[in-house]
Amino acid sequence: MARKKIEQKYGFPLFSQPSSVVNLGKNEKLVISDIWAFWDYVIKKGSSDKKGEEFLRSLLEQAKHFYISAESSPVKSQPLLYYYSFLNFAKIMINLRGSFGEDKMYMHGMSEKHNNKFLNSEVTKQKQKHQIVQVAHELVSLFDPNTATTDIQLNTKELLNHCVGVHRAYSEIYNQKETFVRIESSELLKDSKQLIFRAKLACSPKESTELINIGYNIIQDEDEFFYEELHQMTSYTPGRVDYANLSQKIRDKGIWYFIGNNGYTMYLSKCAEHRYSQESIIYMFMFYLGSITRYNPYMFDKIFSDKEQWLMSEFLSTQPKQFLYLATANVLGQSVLKAYASF
Repeated sequence: MARKKIEQKYGFPLFSQPSSVVNLGKNEKLVISDIWAFWDYVIKKGSSDKKGEEFLRSLLEQAKHFYISAESSPVKSQPLLYYYSFLNFAKIMINLRGSFGEDKMYMHGMSEKHNNKFLNSEVTKQKQKHQIVQVAHELVSLFDPNTATTDIQLNTKELLNHCVGVHRAYSEIYNQKETFVRIESSELLKDSKQLIFRAKLACSPKESTELINIGYNIIQDEDEFFYEELHQMTSYTPGRVDYANLSQKIRDKGIWYFIGNNGYTMYLSKCAEHRYSQESIIYMFMFYLGSITRYNPYMFDKIFSDKEQWLMSEFLSTQPKQFLYLATANVLGQSVLKAYASF
C-alpha cells in the first residue's frame, strides 16, 4: 500500500495522551482567551467530588494571584512570584493526572546552589518520596516520563540551553552555534498498519549527520532532509493510543517547541545533554531564579553578568506565558492556542 496522509489529532505530535483527563472540544485544538477561566472550567469538569474541586480551585486562585502580581512587578521581583504561581498550578496538574489530594504534605522537591556565579549554579530535582509529594519530581515526570526517581543534579546554564524561547539570545551571549534545527513542515502518514511521522527539516548535510549521531532517523531526498518516526499498529485504523504511542516515541527522541501567533514551531536538537521538555525546563529554571530572589536578592547583580541579566529578562518576559499554555496542552493531551493576543 502507498503512504496516505491522515489527520493529526489528539494533540499530535507534541501532546498526545492515551486517555484524556477531561473531554474538551472533540479532541481538536483549543483556542483560549482567558487561561484562568478555562482552568476553572477544567477543574469543575474533571473533579470527581466537591472536596477535591474546592481544593483545586483554591490552588488556581493562588496561581492566578501570584501570576498577575508578577506581571506588574519589577524584573528582579518577578521570579519568586512566578514560581509560586507555577507551584500552585503544578499541584493542580499532578492531581488531575494523579490522586494525591489535599491531605498530603507537598514539598518543593528541588534545591539550588548558586555558587556565586550563574555558570557554576546548580539545581537538584530531588528524589521521589512516598509519604511526601515532591512537586518538582511529580511534575517533571508528568512532562518527561522517563525521569529518574533519584536526585538529579543539573547545571542551570546547560539546562537553559534547551529553552527554545531564549535560545537565540543564549547562543549570542555565549558565542555558540545554535543547537536547534527547525522543522519546516510535518505530516502524519499511514501505510497499512504503520503510522508514520514525517517532518521536513531546515538543515544542512552537516547538521543532518549531527542529528543522526544523536539518534534521529534522518532521510535525504535529493537536496532535502526529513526526520521520520514510525509506530506499528495492531489494526489498519489508528486510535488514540496509536497517536499517543507515536507521539511518545517522538518526544523520547527529542522534540522542542514554542507557541506563537501562528501556532507551534518545532525543532530537533543537536545537543545530547539536558534534553528536558520545555515545560520542565521553564519550571525548574523558575525555581532557581525564585530561590535567588527569595534568599539572595542582593546577589542578583553579582551572580549574573550584564549580558546574562539581559538573558534573564528575556526569559521572564517570554517564558511564563509559554509555560501556562504548553503545560495546559501537555496535561490535557490537546493542542492549545491563545486567542486574540500576541505571544
